[in-house]
Amino acid sequence: RPAARAAPRPPLPARPRQLPVTQVETWLRDPYAIYARHILRLRALDPLDADPDRADLGTAIHQALAEFVRRFRGGLPSDAEAELLRIGAETFGPLLSRPGVWGFWWPRFTRIARWFVTAAAERRAGLVDSVSEHQGALVIAGPAGPFTVTAIADRIDRHADGGLVLVDYKTGSVPTRAEIDQAIAVQLPLEGAIARDGAFAGIAGVPARLEYWKLTGRDPGGVITAIGGDDPGELIDRAVARVSAQIARFDDPATPYLPVPVAQWQPRYSDYAHLERLDESEAAP
Repeated sequence: RPAARAAPRPPLPARPRQLPVTQVETWLRDPYAIYARHILRLRALDPLDADPDRADLGTAIHQALAEFVRRFRGGLPSDAEAELLRIGAETFGPLLSRPGVWGFWWPRFTRIARWFVTAAAERRAGLVDSVSEHQGALVIAGPAGPFTVTAIADRIDRHADGGLVLVDYKTGSVPTRAEIDQAIAVQLPLEGAIARDGAFAGIAGVPARLEYWKLTGRDPGGVITAIGGDDPGELIDRAVARVSAQIARFDDPATPYLPVPVAQWQPRYSDYAHLERLDESEAAP
């Protein structure tokens, strides 16, 4: 007989009252993954002597771009591309000893670097400040008390007119239009809500644009996609409303942490898919 779908209902005191924006999106897509990670505190173990995966390489690229913006916050150097490549060599570090990284990923990074410094130079006009990996938090009221959403923004640009451009670097897939419109892909809009609330320390202004910088490593090395148009306020409001409703629902101890309640929004990858046993629970009797 097919096993019943997992439906754990932990007591309210065991349920998290704080999540980073990336995990909030996981919560919307796959509540069981939040149960496994934050309540059971299960963590996947890395295979022994494994080659770096996309996540490792994506982290190295993010760190390189963040350090470049941090070092040259006041303006770009004359040899910007060479500087970014030097920083990239530092952040990739021992990974470059792996043939696959040196032969495949490093050439991709060189194309990303060329594109990135060109895009950054085009953005300098009217730019007052630019920060990377900046921390912030938003507190949302819930039936069981305040719930805190935290974020580390990849990049925030502040312009002379007070407008803020929030940038999310993507080495993987960019969310689809449906995921954005249905407030499933909420990471960037929630960062906009934190910025609008003045909760990114030292960064004051109004969110004027929300952008994904897709780092393809092809030709060109990247693509910029704006979401929410020239006034992303409505998109930000929709994301906050969706998360507020999620908080209220899970503040009811009768609400279970189901695995992938809506198949359409299943995450592309999960460390906990083998525990969820979706195929077994969905098998025909």
